[in-house]
Amino acid sequence: MLNKLKKFCDEIKNINNTVNNYTNDTVIQSLPTVAYVNKAKKLIDEKDYTGAIEVLESALDISDKDPLVYKYLGKISEMNRNFKDSVYYYEKTAKLSPNDKEIWLRLGMSYLYSDILDKAIIAFENADKLSPMNTDVHTGWGMVYMKQKKYALAKDKFNLAAQINKYNFSAILLSAVMEMRLGEYAIAEEKLRFLVKVAPNEGSLYEYAHLKLIQNKYDEAEQYAHKVLMLNKLMLPAYFVLGEIYSVNKDYEGTNENYKTAENLGLKNSTLYFEWGKCLLRLLDFLNAEEKFKKVLEIEPGNNDAKVAMALIYAYRNDFKILEELKEKNQNNVYIQEAIGLQKFENADYEGAIEMFKKALTTDKHQTYNYYHLAHAYQKLNNNHKIQEYFDKFTQSNPDYAQGFADYGEWLINVSDFEEAQRKLQKAQKLAPISTKIVNMLFFTKYTLVKKNICEYNIKDAISVANRALELGQKQELEEMLKDFQGN
Repeated sequence: MLNKLKKFCDEIKNINNTVNNYTNDTVIQSLPTVAYVNKAKKLIDEKDYTGAIEVLESALDISDKDPLVYKYLGKISEMNRNFKDSVYYYEKTAKLSPNDKEIWLRLGMSYLYSDILDKAIIAFENADKLSPMNTDVHTGWGMVYMKQKKYALAKDKFNLAAQINKYNFSAILLSAVMEMRLGEYAIAEEKLRFLVKVAPNEGSLYEYAHLKLIQNKYDEAEQYAHKVLMLNKLMLPAYFVLGEIYSVNKDYEGTNENYKTAENLGLKNSTLYFEWGKCLLRLLDFLNAEEKFKKVLEIEPGNNDAKVAMALIYAYRNDFKILEELKEKNQNNVYIQEAIGLQKFENADYEGAIEMFKKALTTDKHQTYNYYHLAHAYQKLNNNHKIQEYFDKFTQSNPDYAQGFADYGEWLINVSDFEEAQRKLQKAQKLAPISTKIVNMLFFTKYTLVKKNICEYNIKDAISVANRALELGQKQELEEMLKDFQGN
């Protein structure tokens, strides 16, 4: 009996030793990972990310079940903007520690930056459950909706984030941006005006400049765009605002200087050259616009915006091959609408052409070359009232484009309005003094007017033009008329 009792006590002792050994082993296994994580945190604070990664990977050799190891590997990946890896590590953390209040926010942001948007929403929903009314969670959530172009939902999230923390200026700025997208300009302006006073950084100043541009308040837009560049001369979108302003105001020199400044600062990318080309197209410099669009396609061969622009450039030459490839999927693009109008014009469908040119002007009122097309389309329909209306609109919008005044003057000659033709052709001749065609048409109008009203001034004026004209016989006739007039 005594031996049995001793044996039983020894078994109990052995069990206890086994439990103690297990406990000790567990402590030995877990303590080093904590120490490794603490060491890695210190290295992260010192920005020694390579060293921190080495320490954390060593910790994984000891235990691959510690969520903190994955969490800090995720943090380092996120800091290095390696979001594919941060997603991987944060997913591991969330699986091992699903009640970590921070991890779902970080995972949601990593999904966002990796364009895994559906999973990002789920992550932010989980974050909201664990940490309700968290301003950062709702800001990130709104950014997902913004990427999905669900602007109303995004605005609601940003507004909630700003209500939770009135100092969350990022959320206020983003809500204003969403309101601009939704056409709620008054509300957006109130927020942006507040931000440029209390937090005048490059982001708030740029968006305020952009809003002023949308509102056609060009002086204010230019003022705030320059303020952006004073803070950060490498803020490329500010150059786009200025380029838009200068080109709308027909400032050719200012437009080119603006984009050359950005180019010289090393801000060379496909967007820069597309925006530059777009402005040159608005300024009717088709040759240089084409050069910029070709540069876009050299940098980014699949760039759809540049392809669409080139479709219009080729349409000006009655080449519609590119248009045929693109028009089905780009019906709402102003360049495609204009190009389709030119194709219809070439096919003698003048009513259809007029419809497309007007549609293009509705899409973008600054694409004023469509006035020129409309004038020519109405010429084909012999609608003199509309011809004059659209020539007037075109020349008023483009006062430095010689061909517009020349064509207007030629039409006025054809309808025998020589006095008005003379005014238009004089303007054209000042803009293009070496154009033989313009000089000859101007001479013809003056010659005709002299015959209607013979006086010394008119004859001398006509001869001065005739000196540059080719119709030498008419010049001699004028000289004879002058002699007869002086003889009287």
